[in-house]
Amino acid sequence: MSRHRNIRNLDEDDYYDDDYYDDDEYYDEDEYYLEQQREQERKKKEEAERKAKENKLKQQKLQQQKLKQQQLDDAKKKTTGGKGGGGESVALAAPKSGGGGNSLGKPPPGFTVESKKNDTATKNNNAQNMPIPQLPPNILASLRSNSTTGEVIRSHLSLVILGHVDAGKSTLTGRLLLSLNHVSQRLLQKYQKAATSIGKSSFALAWFTDEDDSERERGVTIDIGTKFAKTEKFDFTILDAPGHKDFIPNMISGTASADCGLLVVAATTGEFEAGFARGGDASYSGGQTREHIVLSRGLGVTQFVVAVNKLDAAEPAWCQERFEHIKSMVLDFLKQNGFKEARITFCPVSGLTGVNISNSDKVEDEDGWKALKKWYKGPTLLEALDGFSPAKRGYEKPLRAIVTDVSSEGKHVNVRGRVVQGFIQSGDNVVVLPVGDDANVVRVERGKAAQEGSSPYSFASPSPTTSSSTSNEAQLDGIALAGDTVELTLANIDSARLMTGCVICHPHPSLRPKVEQRFEARISIMERLAVPIIRGSSVLLHMHSIDVPAVLNKLVSSEKRGDGKPRQNPRVLTGGVTATVEITLSERLVIEESNECKALGRFVLRRGGDTIAVGLIDKVLS
Repeated sequence: MSRHRNIRNLDEDDYYDDDYYDDDEYYDEDEYYLEQQREQERKKKEEAERKAKENKLKQQKLQQQKLKQQQLDDAKKKTTGGKGGGGESVALAAPKSGGGGNSLGKPPPGFTVESKKNDTATKNNNAQNMPIPQLPPNILASLRSNSTTGEVIRSHLSLVILGHVDAGKSTLTGRLLLSLNHVSQRLLQKYQKAATSIGKSSFALAWFTDEDDSERERGVTIDIGTKFAKTEKFDFTILDAPGHKDFIPNMISGTASADCGLLVVAATTGEFEAGFARGGDASYSGGQTREHIVLSRGLGVTQFVVAVNKLDAAEPAWCQERFEHIKSMVLDFLKQNGFKEARITFCPVSGLTGVNISNSDKVEDEDGWKALKKWYKGPTLLEALDGFSPAKRGYEKPLRAIVTDVSSEGKHVNVRGRVVQGFIQSGDNVVVLPVGDDANVVRVERGKAAQEGSSPYSFASPSPTTSSSTSNEAQLDGIALAGDTVELTLANIDSARLMTGCVICHPHPSLRPKVEQRFEARISIMERLAVPIIRGSSVLLHMHSIDVPAVLNKLVSSEKRGDGKPRQNPRVLTGGVTATVEITLSERLVIEESNECKALGRFVLRRGGDTIAVGLIDKVLS
C-alpha cells in the first residue's frame, strides 16, 4: 500500500496513529547519517581540489610575470650597453629580423608577447592611413545620369516571389523564365516527361526553380531558388521563396535581400481563403499570405505586383467579380501594413497556361485570353514588373557586402554574397567582420545576367536595349555595385574564418560598421500572438542570412496602433501593438541603425516556430 494517503479523508485521530507512522519504514538512522557524512567529505574534497587548482594558476602567473620582467630588464641592459657602440645598437634594436642570439625566444603557454600588441597597433595605423576608395568618375557619372537613351548602366532589382503554399509561385516563375526565353522548350519537354513519370505532370514548370530532388518529389519549395532574368527595363535577380510555414526562416533570408516583391495569390475557391485566413487561436496562426506581407514590409520591401493566379480554375473561369473581391481584400491589408497604393499593381494570370504573362507568348489557351480581355485592360505580368521604380542605391556609402556562401579553392577563398551598399572592386583591401580578419580581393564577378550582354540562359536574340548598354556594362568589369549579387575571390584569409552572415567592408576605421551585442529597437507585434511578451522573453532573431538567440531585457514603451498614446515601462506586450525595447544578443554581431543600413538594421523575431514581431534598430548600445 502507498505510504501517502489523501489528507482530506483522514480523521483527527489518524494524524496521531502510531501504527500508521512507522519511522523505520521511512528511513534508517544509521544509513541517513552515513550518507550525510559522505556528502560532506565529497564537498571537502572538491573544495581542496579547487583551491589547489587556483594556487597552481597563481604560481604560473607569477612565474610568467617574473620571466616577462626579466626579459624586459635584459633587453634594456643590452640597449643601454649598445648606445656607445654606434651601429651595434641598431642591430639590437631590431630583433624581429632574426639577429642571432638577441631573440627573446619562444614564450611559455598563455604568455602574450609585447610585439603582438605592437603588430595590432601597426595594423590599426595602416588601416587609418589607407585612402578612402572612390568610384571611377565615368561610372559615377553614369550612375548619376538621368538619361533615358539607354546609354546608362541598367538598373538591377532583386525580386522575391511570395505567397501561401500551393499558390503556384514556382510554376509562375518557370513560366516567366520561359516567356523571357531564359529556358528552352526542349528542357521543358524533358521536365514534362520526367514529372509525368512520377505523377506530377503539372509541376514541370516549377522544376526550373525547384532543382533539388526532394523538392521535386514533394512538390514543395524548401530553399530559396535563385535565377537571373532580363526584361526590357531591368536586370532581375529572382528569389523564389518557400511558402510553407515550416520554411519561413528561408523565406526571411530571401526577403531580407529583396528590393521588390511578386505576391502570388491563388484565385480558386478555398485556396485564397486558406492563404489569407487570420488564424483563430494559438494552434493556427493563419495563412502565409498575411505573414509574408507583414514580413516583407518589415524587411524593407516597398513595391509589389500581386499576381492573382489560377483564375482559369475559378468558378466561373476568368471571373471579374472574383478578381475584384481578392483585389479589395489584399489591397486593404497591404495599406494597413504601410504599403502605398501607387506602388501596388494587380495582375490576373495563369502560370500553368501562360495567359497574361506576356503579349509575345504563343497562345496555349486562346479561349482564356479572350475571356480575360473582355473585362481586363491592364498590363501583362512582364509589363507590370517593368513598372517598378528603380531602387535607390547607396553607391557612395561605405561598403557593406553580406556573405551567403563560402568555398575554398587552393590558396584562395570564393565567396558569394550581395553588396547592400557601396561598391567593391578587384585589388581592394577589405576586412571581414565580426572576425576582424583582413583580406585582398583578387576577383569580382557580378550577377551573370547583369554582366553579360544577354542572359546565360537565353535562347533568343538579345533585346534592342542590350546592344546599347553593352559598352557601359563593360565599364563594370571587376566592379560590383550596391544591389549586385556578387562572387568574390579573396586572398590572405583562412576559409575557416569565413561563414554565412559575415560582412565585408573597407578596413578604414571610419568606414567600419559596429560590432556589438545590445541595441534599442522599435518592434511591431503580430496581431495573433499566442503568448504575450514580457521582460526577459527569449526569442530567435533573424537578420539577413543569420539567426541568433536573443533576450528582450527591457520594455521601454508601447503603443496601440493608431492610438498615439505611448505607455512607458509596460509590464507586457500583446498582439497588435508597437513598442520600443532593448535587446541583448547571445553574441556580438555586425549591426547598424536602420537609417544607416537597411540590411543590417532590420530584423524578425520568432519564438516556438512562429513569427512574433518585426523591428528596426534605432540605436546600437555599447
